[in-house]
Amino acid sequence: MPVFDLGGRIRIHVVGVGGAGMSGLAKLLAESDKIVTGSDIRRSSRLDALSEIGVEVWSGHRPDGITEDTDLVVTSSAVPEQDPEVQAARRLGVTVWKRPRLLEAMSAEITTVGPTGTHGKTSSTAMLLEAARAAGQNPSFVVGEHVLGLGTNAGRGSDPWMVLEVDEAFRTFEEINLKGLVVNNVEAEHLEHFENVDNLESSFVRVARKVDGPVLAGIDDPGARRVAGRADALGFGLSEDAHWRITEISEGVGRVSFRLVREGSSWQVEVPFPGVHMARNAAGALALCGEMGLDLDRAVRGIARYRGVRRRYEHRGEVGGVTIIDDYAHHPSEIAATMRAARAAGGRRLWAIFQPHLYSRTAQMFTGLGAALSLADRIVVTDVYGAREEPQPGVSGELVAAAVRRSGGRAVQYFPHRSEVAERVAPQLREGDLVVSMGAGDITMVPTELLALLAERERGR
Repeated sequence: MPVFDLGGRIRIHVVGVGGAGMSGLAKLLAESDKIVTGSDIRRSSRLDALSEIGVEVWSGHRPDGITEDTDLVVTSSAVPEQDPEVQAARRLGVTVWKRPRLLEAMSAEITTVGPTGTHGKTSSTAMLLEAARAAGQNPSFVVGEHVLGLGTNAGRGSDPWMVLEVDEAFRTFEEINLKGLVVNNVEAEHLEHFENVDNLESSFVRVARKVDGPVLAGIDDPGARRVAGRADALGFGLSEDAHWRITEISEGVGRVSFRLVREGSSWQVEVPFPGVHMARNAAGALALCGEMGLDLDRAVRGIARYRGVRRRYEHRGEVGGVTIIDDYAHHPSEIAATMRAARAAGGRRLWAIFQPHLYSRTAQMFTGLGAALSLADRIVVTDVYGAREEPQPGVSGELVAAAVRRSGGRAVQYFPHRSEVAERVAPQLREGDLVVSMGAGDITMVPTELLALLAERERGR
């Protein structure tokens, strides 16, 4: 079934449309002249944004929203077969696809490129988009979060290609037809879909081998280096054997710069975000642009103008000399990278406020989480954000807090309820502090709460 460039004005219903990836696909389909409706368990800002562009959305289950006029129902990979709207579609004989099948169909109709990997996909995808646009291109795009410079996470472009965040969870990326790929890194993550790390790496290799175009791999990372060797990919990074090499790297407050070298040519790159990981994200995006034949002199200017992505080292505000940053980091490597980036601010007392994500992940990774968090001066841990999982006996945020103590992070506090974090932390903050909230759950509410409490304190002085 043609769903993107071809076909008539078909009617598509999206179940789970409040998710980052699904909301982007719904927006892209709507802008491609499809009649789109969507539903999710609860109302959210993403549903509101879709409603504003004419997509009919609702919260909760509404099986009667699926009619004989519906041509296709698309669900996120997490939506079960017994979902009432899916069952309604089955009864009416309406075609039902999971998200990977939709991406397969879309990528068969339009040239699709993008980054994948355990960490940095969203930032890399947004950087690739900004670089391509600066180089005179106007691709369609779907990014896993709101791109701050564009005010959206998806859009239909005028050029016949698409920048896509290539997600490995649920093995989604195995179905996509790619003409260019960046593999940032490969670590143990989403093992519930792969069973073990060997299977995970083999999946990345299969995806890389079937790409009909350039494949770049971040060979500073051991997992990505192994994938590169098995898939004959070009390497990028700080390593001396990288085809696209990062040299002369320099970190400063809120920024990192480096020189990108390829076969005697080089480009000075300025990234307006801190951290070596951000330099690698930019290098991968630019390397793919270069291999695609885009104008790199112009592309690097796009990186310099990059304004970031929501919840990726996002500056949420400053009150009374206290700066609040919010970040999606929820894996040990991501937390460590974020803490090192924050340290580039120099001389500030660094607070890490962390909410573990998923009971299964917490049980597997609490030791590594504790070690990464111990890089901060003050650490606050709250209880696990379970999301789709039921609680597990003996698994709580206290496991992570105890691991912090074992790693030498003595100044750790454990507050079981996320709702109490801001009230307990705000009185302890002083001028010059840098606070970073991290996690994939509702910890993102803490920055707003902290800023309000700090503003109230300032008014009372």
